[in-house]
Amino acid sequence: MREAVAAAIESHQHVRKLQACTADIRSRPITDKSTELSDQIISKALEAALNAEFAELSVQELQVALKAVGVKGSPVYKLALMKPGQQRPAAVLSEGEQRAIAIASFFADINLSGTTAGMVFDDPVSSLDHVRRWHVVARMVKEAAKRQVIILTHDLYFLVLLQQEAKQAQVPCLVQSLQRTADGYGVPESTIPFAGAPTTKRIGMLKNAKDDAARLLKQGNHQASARMVRYIYFDLRDTWERAVEEVLFNGVVNRFAEAVHTNQLSDVEVSDDDYRTVAAAMTRCSKFAHDGAPIANVPTPSPHELGKDIEILEKWRVEVDARKKVVRAKRKT
Repeated sequence: MREAVAAAIESHQHVRKLQACTADIRSRPITDKSTELSDQIISKALEAALNAEFAELSVQELQVALKAVGVKGSPVYKLALMKPGQQRPAAVLSEGEQRAIAIASFFADINLSGTTAGMVFDDPVSSLDHVRRWHVVARMVKEAAKRQVIILTHDLYFLVLLQQEAKQAQVPCLVQSLQRTADGYGVPESTIPFAGAPTTKRIGMLKNAKDDAARLLKQGNHQASARMVRYIYFDLRDTWERAVEEVLFNGVVNRFAEAVHTNQLSDVEVSDDDYRTVAAAMTRCSKFAHDGAPIANVPTPSPHELGKDIEILEKWRVEVDARKKVVRAKRKT
């Protein structure tokens, strides 16, 4: 009997000791303290970083606050949009605004982490309007000044904007495109697609295409060679138009730019010879780059003749670029 009483007393004492420890092992105080510290140290910094990123991406009308909620002993944060009403963000934000918020959130998070690892973006500007796209371009180039930024895009206009912004910010920009070649699909090439290439690079592409047409002719494939030559004249005509914009008018008006660069008029001088050269070249290109009447039976020039027409453009480009230096020097005196 005595042993049973002693065992019961010992058991009750053990239970009282365990009950005394209960308050010290509850997870709620840990959650509360973790939430308090995170709110002071982490969330305020992230909140400020997000709002700063929104301003850079031209969505400064949006402001956010991070709200902490304890879930099973761990603080979980949710992004609260500071707007009147209780509507979900998806119900009040446009698709473009949601995309801008996603980009801003990524930049804020990655920069607070302190890492300088590279970034990869896949078509980051889909659903963005023209104005906000410029802000995204500027933000990505700014980030590229301190880390490697790789951007995959099908948007040629966006690519050209990136090149322009990178050049202005003096940030190196390497462009590669995936092409379909004899080696297969998705072959990387260190060049921009023809439609976005400047005049100098286009001339090089035209010469390469002319050489391909000449090889087809040498192999006896006359029809394929003639078809290629006609397609090249379409590109040659487009290149003359781009050359007027970039070379003759020195990029004063650029179809991809957000403004007219009037200061670049200092190098511009248009002569009668320029008019005659451009007019004659465009007329000749149009002669072969249109579907003429069958009865006219306009013969397709040979690759050799095409090469001469490309050389006319190249010679004219070199002459105009040389003249710009003279014009600039003359106007500065």
